[in-house]
Amino acid sequence: MINKLQKEIIEEFKRLDRGSSKFDLPKYLGTDNKFYHLKTAVQKQIAKEFVKKHPNITKEEFLELLNALNVGESSNERRFGTTLISRKKEFKDLFTPKRVFEWLANLSGWCEVDSLCQSTFGAEDILGDWSVWEKTITKMARDKNISRRRASLVLLTRSVRESNDERLAKLAFENLEKLKSEKDILITKAVSWILRSLIKHHWEKVVEYINTNREVLPKIAIRETERKLKTGRK
Repeated sequence: MINKLQKEIIEEFKRLDRGSSKFDLPKYLGTDNKFYHLKTAVQKQIAKEFVKKHPNITKEEFLELLNALNVGESSNERRFGTTLISRKKEFKDLFTPKRVFEWLANLSGWCEVDSLCQSTFGAEDILGDWSVWEKTITKMARDKNISRRRASLVLLTRSVRESNDERLAKLAFENLEKLKSEKDILITKAVSWILRSLIKHHWEKVVEYINTNREVLPKIAIRETERKLKTGRK
């Protein structure tokens, strides 16, 4: 059953949908879910108007909406929770490690996973509840669900750039050890991303890690990371 507030959001998606194009965007994003062709700016505006229209929404109602969106028919719905929370930051504590772990089971493709994990949590968030996040992220790296395995790296990309805290780097390298041999592009690109993110505060460790693991790391990860080491560019 569709949540009443969720239905309101879906109606806006339908109204503003630009229709499909020659470029297969859903395939590029890695999702098989229904897809509304909406620019990011349009989705942000929908979120802005929604929050403005519902100033008295309770925390319980907001959580119910987040849960409904997470299992929505469309990829847009499944990505929209983080767009909403950027406009309703007083409810950000709803994004607990436990809920993030559960929500990830319903996400597919790099865009859906990254929309939840990369933009929402910085070093302050992760370190602020470190013991719980550490256990959860470690658990993700061993999970059979590939979205969770990708998230175990993506959740740390922003944090290791923002902070030189050794705990973050240690966890990142531990998860790299678990995932470095995987061949799926969802993982190989995440391996590359976390290595490049680690360069800012852990240059020497990244160089050593690449040299030690050159035979097992994804070639794309080695290529992209070494390019950044040499040029400083992505």
